[in-house]
Amino acid sequence: MFRDAPVPKRTKCTYNERTMKWKNLAAETCTFFITGTISEWQPLLLQDRPRQIVLQDLDFFRRKYSALILAFVIMPEHYHIVIELRRPEDLHSWLRDFQSHTAHELARYISETLPEGDLRVYRQHANGKAKMAVWKEQARAELILTQPVLDQKINYIHDNPLRRGLVDCPGDWPLSSWRNYELDDQTHFYVDTIG
Repeated sequence: MFRDAPVPKRTKCTYNERTMKWKNLAAETCTFFITGTISEWQPLLLQDRPRQIVLQDLDFFRRKYSALILAFVIMPEHYHIVIELRRPEDLHSWLRDFQSHTAHELARYISETLPEGDLRVYRQHANGKAKMAVWKEQARAELILTQPVLDQKINYIHDNPLRRGLVDCPGDWPLSSWRNYELDDQTHFYVDTIG
């Protein structure tokens, strides 16, 4: 999809003396395991257009923040991403921008395509100025501090569709970085593979 566009090179994270704080996180690192969930676990991401919105925004905000996407999976009602940011303090802005923009685009999509009765789930969770809450609260971000934990998170991401019984082999799930790693296939979505 975005194969020909330039992508940032993997670099060492530079730290400053300030410590990034995000909910229960306080650390100076740049690699995070992120999970975002659709309100009430609705299977919105089974549909092609919502999946494309998430992938397009993931690519856009990767470039905006010069981030590296090390692994991802888009499941029917949630996503997992392993991302490396240039600075740990970028986490809050990246999550805010990514979740906000995808929520806006997904809300527009479901307003145009879902029957009125199905919109109730998204409307009942709205707060502030929003008319709908597409994402369940705030995305969860977990620090990745070691290579073994990074490997475990990437394997978890790739095995997620298999554990859920959605496929017989992780490679059968098209919305995962498994193909990037195992087949060196970057045609669907560019991933900064490691190892």
